[in-house]
Amino acid sequence: MKAEAATEQRYSDMRCFPLMVAAAYGIVSITITLFNKAIFSVYNFKFPMILFVAQMSFSLLFVQAMKYANPDKFGFPNFEFKMAKRLLPMAMGWWIYGISGVIALQYLNVPMFSAFRRFTTLIVMVGEYKLRNRLPPRNQQMAVVVMSLGAAIAGLTDVQFSLPGYFWVLTCAVSTAVYLLFIDKLGRESGLNDFGLLFYNNLLALPLMLGSLVFSGELDRVADYNNLWDTSFQVFFVVSAVQAFLLNFLIFFCTRVNSPLITSITGTVKDLFTNILGMTLFGDFPFNLINLMSIIVCFCGSVWYSRLKYLASMEGKAASNPPQEDKTKGGDEMKCMEEGTSLLAGEGGG
Repeated sequence: MKAEAATEQRYSDMRCFPLMVAAAYGIVSITITLFNKAIFSVYNFKFPMILFVAQMSFSLLFVQAMKYANPDKFGFPNFEFKMAKRLLPMAMGWWIYGISGVIALQYLNVPMFSAFRRFTTLIVMVGEYKLRNRLPPRNQQMAVVVMSLGAAIAGLTDVQFSLPGYFWVLTCAVSTAVYLLFIDKLGRESGLNDFGLLFYNNLLALPLMLGSLVFSGELDRVADYNNLWDTSFQVFFVVSAVQAFLLNFLIFFCTRVNSPLITSITGTVKDLFTNILGMTLFGDFPFNLINLMSIIVCFCGSVWYSRLKYLASMEGKAASNPPQEDKTKGGDEMKCMEEGTSLLAGEGGG
């Protein structure tokens, strides 16, 4: 157990570790968005509540399995009503975030969906200032503004119009920001690890989701779905459900290792990859020049912010760890710089 703790501490002390966690979150976030969109658009599965219930059920199953498989590393205290009551606002934020996201994808193409969700970054930045009186440096604020404006213009240049889609995606953006802020606040106050928070999050949101499922009437209609027993659809459905667990864990982990703002920024940056794939895979995106220029502006803002954040983290490490004479330091530092630059490029392009 001491050896595992020492290993985890060693990874946490790596300068590149926060970037690695953010990159992992971005990759999973890209794939689950595309899988969800494929389920709704390619397979014409019009039952988002059923998909979300499946995702939550898989998450609960995996959390419990990992707890019992390795309680020292993945364990958390048993259910307590007092703790559940305390964490209920976080679960409600996630329920709204999840349900609004899957509904919005039925109405909007992927680039439009991604562009409107970029408002989350500004909301989180304002929320952190209001709750914790914490703001990033002015140059980082400007980078966030440039990135968000470019993304917003890219979304607004879409010639398609869907009022229900706009309503649900804006609801998703606001609730995502609230969810991230609750993870940061309640995660610190509760004393639970990431798996404990994920357990309570799914357990408390599941009754809300089941109520939404019954109210939607999807259970009465899903038996008539044409591709219900199609093997390829079932594979996409199961992979999407499994990825939900990975995504939620990485949201928790990235927020705890970095901050709510960094998690939101990573989610914004990865949408560049998602947009490119969404433009080419599903055939529902009307491309135009203004949209292309807006995406380039968003990309530049993303790279600008990522570089500023990386340089700030390097300066902070240098200040807290004065240089020492060590013959091996140069090679390790160069390796970390190369890994960080690679991840920085990945985030900037994602």
